[in-house]
Amino acid sequence: MAITVAPNPRTLQWRNFREVPSLPDEDAHIDIDFSVPNRPFRSVNGRFRMAETFQIGVAPVATVRRGASQTSALLAHEQGHYDIGILVAHAMARDFMALEADSVGELSTAIRDCFNRHRQTLMRPVQQKYDLDTNHSQNAVQQQRWDGLIRRCMGSTPTCDRLDNLQL
Repeated sequence: MAITVAPNPRTLQWRNFREVPSLPDEDAHIDIDFSVPNRPFRSVNGRFRMAETFQIGVAPVATVRRGASQTSALLAHEQGHYDIGILVAHAMARDFMALEADSVGELSTAIRDCFNRHRQTLMRPVQQKYDLDTNHSQNAVQQQRWDGLIRRCMGSTPTCDRLDNLQL
């Protein structure tokens, strides 16, 4: 079974950001939009599982404060947020592959719970620690450290399941 991750775009550019009049406490912000296709379930030895192959789509929902300096450092920091989202999608895919249930209803509930666990429960603390440690890109030493953590984790997908000891 191969559930893969398809980020679009792979690399952020300032043109991916929508200008807004203001943002609370930051010049730019990114949320992650995950899309999981509705594919027919399959039955394996009387148990229901997700489709054998599909892609989890990952897309940025990016905003920048009108008048903010659109620097390469800030863009790189926002790319880090996006990369964390991509890593979360890989962890989600790994967990989706292991799901099975006695009924379609139970599997649907398990899928929803898995999606919400990664999207709402696990990703938020990683994103918050990234911003706290790097001071929204202003702490260059911590930004470099996080860049390395993210790069190493991206290099070991789909098996990487933690960033800075926080579960994806």
